[in-house]
Amino acid sequence: LFPPTPKSKITLANETTIVTLLSGYQYIPIKTVEPGNDCTVEPWMDCPIHTHAFKDHISKVYASSEFKEKAKSVQLFFGAIRDYVFGQPTTLE
Repeated sequence: LFPPTPKSKITLANETTIVTLLSGYQYIPIKTVEPGNDCTVEPWMDCPIHTHAFKDHISKVYASSEFKEKAKSVQLFFGAIRDYVFGQPTTLE
């Protein structure tokens, strides 16, 4: 995606032209998510398209015996990690 290129250069005020590190290596832009804004990466956010169908599907999954059994079996684990997830819910729901 971001191969090194000698075109990745800059001319300084004293007219010296320099190429960026590693012969023009281009850094990949990374967007970070702050803990208070992390809902933007959650799959269950309200979406104007397919919201109703998705909510119906999730309701059926939550009501299934398999889900209830799994949720019960992981309660001990989720209780143990509660202090390490910085306020995020520690349930399967």
